[in-house]
Amino acid sequence: MSPPNHRQFFSRLLSRLTNNNHENPIRKKHERNYASALCSMFAVATLAVSLSDYRWFWLYGGLCNSRYLGLNMFFSVGRLFVIRAPIPWDPSAPMNDIYQFKPNDYMELTGCIDTHSILILRLMITFICLAIVSSTIGFLLDALGPMRYGLKFMRRHAFWHILSVVLCTIVIGLSFYVSELIYKIQDRTRLKIGKKIEVQFDIAYYLIVIANGLLLLAISCTLLRKYPTDDEEHFDRLIDDWSRREQPLFIERSLPATVSTIPTNNEPPPEYCSEEDFLIV
Repeated sequence: MSPPNHRQFFSRLLSRLTNNNHENPIRKKHERNYASALCSMFAVATLAVSLSDYRWFWLYGGLCNSRYLGLNMFFSVGRLFVIRAPIPWDPSAPMNDIYQFKPNDYMELTGCIDTHSILILRLMITFICLAIVSSTIGFLLDALGPMRYGLKFMRRHAFWHILSVVLCTIVIGLSFYVSELIYKIQDRTRLKIGKKIEVQFDIAYYLIVIANGLLLLAISCTLLRKYPTDDEEHFDRLIDDWSRREQPLFIERSLPATVSTIPTNNEPPPEYCSEEDFLIV
């Protein structure tokens, strides 16, 4: 970068910073929505915990060797094997496909899922990650209160919180769909005929529901708040500009020149004359 371009870059940067510093801090403080930011902060924490928890589904009665299934088991690509085995209570029936999934060298899931359910579970992981990102953006907008038109529009209309609610709702719907798929797999691979098969939601699923409720509360805190109109904002901006222009003049006028009372040519001060002296004269 040449010296003229270097100076021009820093001059533009300085002017931008000066304009940002001239922004009214009181008006920006009123634009911040701490209630919505607090709700979205707890929602982000809840989504992160649900994503890392292993207790999404509780299984009973099937061939699955694990009592719990969680999304954290499907972060890695892993290896999927297919084992053909006969049905225990009906040897004459056709062979049953049993899927064996190894996410790592220390874990093995046999008879729990298939290729379709793995795809849906990883799609749920993607949607939860997107919900965490969008909720974090909404939290930053509520906490910082930017005054740019685009950012202000998205913050006042709770755009990112609404997007997070939509994503969480999709995750909840996919959870019901995956539970039906897992139930069918356990029903095909039940150990004996007549044994009860159960697939229930566990803690991580209810954390998603709680996060969805917190985001709805953040949306209500944003949309029910009263903001100034465009005319009022324009008037406040004019007042701010006028006050910045008048401030140097006010400082100059408020500091008049002081008159020195000390004689400069060593002349004695005038004699003091009281009212009695005037009466005598």
